[in-house]
Amino acid sequence: MQDIGVIDSAEAATAALAPMRTRLLAELAEPGSATTLAARLGVPRQKLNYHLRQLEKHGLVELVEERRRGNVTERILRASSSSFVVSPGVMGRVQPAVSTD
Repeated sequence: MQDIGVIDSAEAATAALAPMRTRLLAELAEPGSATTLAARLGVPRQKLNYHLRQLEKHGLVELVEERRRGNVTERILRASSSSFVVSPGVMGRVQPAVSTD
């Protein structure tokens, strides 16, 4: 795991900055599954799976292990970095405020 991950696309920044996903990234400093996170956070597992897939799609979480439990495969994930920064280039150009005095 990297110490600081740089988010360099607007799509990844949007994914990471959603409140639920920000919370998941913090929780995944230690590896966990949707099932363990659901129990800890009081959120339905299916909802967490959706958010985890979005984070994984943008490389913000990584697969650590897959465990077979009966007919279900439990995926253990962790954050790919201990913290993230958004590259200034992703934010676009900021226009200076114009005074109307």
